[in-house]
Amino acid sequence: MKNKMVLFYVPFPSEKSASKILTQLLENKIAVCIQIQAVASKYLWNNKISKAKEWVSIIKSNKQNRKQVIQFIKEHHPYEIPCIIELDACVNKKYASWMNSMLN
Repeated sequence: MKNKMVLFYVPFPSEKSASKILTQLLENKIAVCIQIQAVASKYLWNNKISKAKEWVSIIKSNKQNRKQVIQFIKEHHPYEIPCIIELDACVNKKYASWMNSMLN
């Protein structure tokens, strides 16, 4: 049970907005590691196909902090309707031990 973790997949409109919010997750010790990558997105918005450059993040945290991560993103994300995909995962025991020692 202690080797469980939660991954969040969250796109942002810019590297600046992603970096600001994601750095705060780390500073508040509710996330342990975050990866950010630029992607080209196509999506439906107001019944039209739109496209944009986005910055996708993968946020690593533990199950105890899942609600805090979601709430923080909802409160600070610049999108009107942010996408927050949550995935339960297992990780090797040494990583899980390190992760849990770093988080609140």
